[in-house]
Amino acid sequence: MNETLIRIENLTAVYGHGARQVRALDNVTLDIHQGEIFGLLGPNGAGKTTLLSCVEGILQPEAGGVRIAGVEVTRQPQATKSHLGVQLQHTALLDDLTVAELVEVYAALYEVFLTPAEISAVLARFDLEDQAQKLSRRLSGGQKQRLALALAIANDPEIVLLDEPTSALDPRARRDVWAMIRTLHQEGRTIVLTTHAMEEAEALCGRVAIIDGGEIVACDTPARLIAGLDAYPVLKTACDVALAQAEGLPGVRMARYTGEYLELETSEPQATLAALQVLATTLGHSVGDVTLRQPNLEDVFLKLTGKALVA
Repeated sequence: MNETLIRIENLTAVYGHGARQVRALDNVTLDIHQGEIFGLLGPNGAGKTTLLSCVEGILQPEAGGVRIAGVEVTRQPQATKSHLGVQLQHTALLDDLTVAELVEVYAALYEVFLTPAEISAVLARFDLEDQAQKLSRRLSGGQKQRLALALAIANDPEIVLLDEPTSALDPRARRDVWAMIRTLHQEGRTIVLTTHAMEEAEALCGRVAIIDGGEIVACDTPARLIAGLDAYPVLKTACDVALAQAEGLPGVRMARYTGEYLELETSEPQATLAALQVLATTLGHSVGDVTLRQPNLEDVFLKLTGKALVA
């Protein structure tokens, strides 16, 4: 196992005062290893961004601390920030600077002074070389997200922190960003990303910490978390039947509604579907939009927290 690069110990963070005080993190302890892609998975408001803010040194914790490469963040902020490249959830770009100028400025903030050739090389990595002289406000959403990644590595950091790196992107742009993240990882960088997208966590992360209400409820590889469920495939369909009736179908271990869709965890998917079709016909209903999926991280989250993983 690689050595611990980021150590988070008994971290507690609060916002506000008195009756309005909100505990955003509650005694969080995590070790993030050198060279891994580590994911913080949870719904909006779970504490993911707050945790990154403490790692970045932006937020002073109420208790506990963060060490980066053995150095305490709050005691030596400049020394720890030199290890980091950061892509915020909402990157505030300077609209009146060109793409190339932004890369130059962001690197200089870390006392890294890039030559024009080095700036071009950074932009080329993210397919932005043709946009070098364009003002940032003229970029598309996908281009802005790629630029945010370029800015995050402009200082050639050892650790890259990505807060919801594909938020609001269409599927194609999302997969383009995934490919770029994998490339950064293959170069030996440690990647820490937050997401509320189960698919993203499963696609990218070697290990995942599931966070809810400011607490870590589980931490392991996606495969081990899913295997630990002892769960069955889930049959999902648009069918209006009572849960009590659905629970009585052959093979069904659990029945629930997510929106208008009926989800049936079943050990006998074919028998369950056949019986459901008979039941629906008897009630004068239909069975439509049928899908069958294997257990995933969303099921893990549901089991551990009692609620669905939603944005």
